[in-house]
Amino acid sequence: MDLDSFFVSVERSLDPSLRGRPLVIGGEGDEGVVAAASAEALDLGVEIGQSLPAARRAAPGAVFRKGDLDAYARVSEEVTALLLAASRRVERPSIDEAYVDLTPEAPQAPPPVHAAERLKDEFQRRLGLDASFGLASSRLAARVASARARPRGLLIVLPGYEPSFLARQPISALEDLPSHMEKALLAAGFANLGDVAVADDATLAGLVGKAAAARLREAAAGAGEPPIAITAPPSWIQEDAPVRDRGSDAAALLALVDSLVQRACRRLKPFGLAAGSLTVEIERGAGNDRRSENLWPPTGDRDTLAVAGAALAQPLLEPAASVRRVTLRLGKLARPTSQESLFPSTGSL
Repeated sequence: MDLDSFFVSVERSLDPSLRGRPLVIGGEGDEGVVAAASAEALDLGVEIGQSLPAARRAAPGAVFRKGDLDAYARVSEEVTALLLAASRRVERPSIDEAYVDLTPEAPQAPPPVHAAERLKDEFQRRLGLDASFGLASSRLAARVASARARPRGLLIVLPGYEPSFLARQPISALEDLPSHMEKALLAAGFANLGDVAVADDATLAGLVGKAAAARLREAAAGAGEPPIAITAPPSWIQEDAPVRDRGSDAAALLALVDSLVQRACRRLKPFGLAAGSLTVEIERGAGNDRRSENLWPPTGDRDTLAVAGAALAQPLLEPAASVRRVTLRLGKLARPTSQESLFPSTGSL
């Protein structure tokens, strides 16, 4: 799964007026470089890594944003929650991509193609994000397919066709290939992964070494890859958000607490866990105020946690104008247990 122009998509989901306009992320002044840019800005000549003054000259009518790392991290966590709802095996090598094992684990589970299409639709509908998917039985083939599927597409490499699909890809498709090995292979006339796959052992070993040659041949065919491990459940979940509007009142801050509860519950649900404690922390310029509550029995119910979160936050919110950030944390996560019986059976009653 590859999120298309992730930073740009998040900014546009927060401010829909940016859709269709050239957008540059990296700074609002002249200090810094372009960290991300929309397709409209790239078409005008903006380049990733370019200085901001040069980007302004290339696209004088573009919107420039500093970027919100907190928002990007939060949305990335919500992406993970959606992926974990579809599979217990998720690997996130970076903030804008993921490997997901969509092998059905139960007879009623959807086929991988349907699961990928549903995820793609959910990213757009629930998070306002565009995603491209590559579906294959090899990580490498899936990653290359996702790049070919941009924007917002799904490219499927049928089982058994991975070697022929990868044979046409350039050597640079191997992301973990050391630069000195890539240069040696290119200098020797290896243009693509298919050349590597059919090279004789002596030639390949002479260029990269005997041990590396065997691993390289496997990698070029999309073989020898480790399986995607089951994602370990979290020991705690934390959600926070800055308060940018200094005119916010207690009601607006309580609504913010409720949204944090919703986000935390979305991350909690895929693991089937319940929270045994809830903490609300209010950050002000003069310091932080915090209140916590132990929950028994532990719960993952959104409505219950929303009521508890509001009760904890209420005494902390005045004066509302001085609140800078609200943080909500679910702790003591465990599998939910059934309620203890009021009259336990003794066996002789």
